[in-house]
Amino acid sequence: MTPSVAAPRASDAYRAVVIRRSGFLVTLPAVMAAATFALIVFGVLSAEIIDEFGVARWQVGALVTASSLTGGLVSPRLGRWTDRLGARRAALLTLAISTLALLLVAVAPAYLLLVGAALVTGIAQAGSNPATNKLISLHLPPGRRGTVTGVKQSGVQMGSFLGGLFLPVGAAAWGWRWAVAIAGLVPILFLVLAAATVPVDPPETGVGGDGGDGPLPPIIRRLAVYGFLLGAGGTAIFTYLPLYAREALGFSGTEAGAAVALLGAAGIAGRIVWGRVAERRLGSTRVLTILAVLAVAAALVLAAGPVAGGGVVWLAALLTGASASAWNAVGMLAIIQTVPAAMTGRGSGAVLFGFLAGLGLGAPAFGWSVDFLGHYTPGWLVVAGLFAAGWWVIVRSPEEVVTRP
Repeated sequence: MTPSVAAPRASDAYRAVVIRRSGFLVTLPAVMAAATFALIVFGVLSAEIIDEFGVARWQVGALVTASSLTGGLVSPRLGRWTDRLGARRAALLTLAISTLALLLVAVAPAYLLLVGAALVTGIAQAGSNPATNKLISLHLPPGRRGTVTGVKQSGVQMGSFLGGLFLPVGAAAWGWRWAVAIAGLVPILFLVLAAATVPVDPPETGVGGDGGDGPLPPIIRRLAVYGFLLGAGGTAIFTYLPLYAREALGFSGTEAGAAVALLGAAGIAGRIVWGRVAERRLGSTRVLTILAVLAVAAALVLAAGPVAGGGVVWLAALLTGASASAWNAVGMLAIIQTVPAAMTGRGSGAVLFGFLAGLGLGAPAFGWSVDFLGHYTPGWLVVAGLFAAGWWVIVRSPEEVVTRP
């Protein structure tokens, strides 16, 4: 009698463990997707926003600026706050703020209020990486972190892929506001999942303490500069690729959305693959140099668009997804590898400060150049230069990222 009773209990316990682990792994990319989805909205629905509010292209970029600069300014403080409060609580709050931000975007009656909603999205952006990086550092052993970090970071591109498919169709069927509102309710589902499956922080990691006040490794500064440069160039592609495809190359709204979806799909694969390669084969710094070179190629391909035709959009989307989008996975892995668990949030915040500052400045500058010059090619060449500068920063780095014990 006893064995027959024990076996079902053991099976139930194993099933519960599998469910919790699966929920934990799903939560990581969900937090990233929810926190950054507003940027997908501003890119995919840029034409609708311009028509609705009567604004110029650079003002669409200014929405990205409002979100990203807010995230950059608060990310160092939120990184320390994550170390003190705990990764689980920070992840739950990030999902809640993401829902609030998207709903504010959906109901904004005027452009200035839309900018205010974008400011709230920046808080979600700033909280996403410190929370998820710390969760990985606390609950996963070396050897699994590269792949899981890649999957986690691919959440941004999963959001890009799904947004590129859903938002144009939803906007055509119900209007762009309803499409954004529906998307904004999705993070609530993941908040419930995270509350049920994400483990609490171990007490020895310093939750409630000072978050770690020791010096950060020197590579963190270079990662912040690299992130700034790839963020400034990458946001031009992420934000204006759909509008470029429609205005300069004659794409329809659905076709332009499909290009964003392709970029997202390439980014998903790129982040997972490069995260694994960085941890198990080449090392993070070497992979970051490769990604910068591929990003330069993507920008040059876009610059050739007026001569080469619409096919460049698809090639550029693939290259961008595999490079400028994928760097986050390798950069975040480098933080997890080099920064002690009690300081992971702080290190993430420092790198995010550079990256989000680049995101915030790059989009409106690119949009202004198109408005002023009347075409996109000079902007794409500047983007290529920014990516090349990112390559130089990492190539000259004397530090090699190694896995900490």
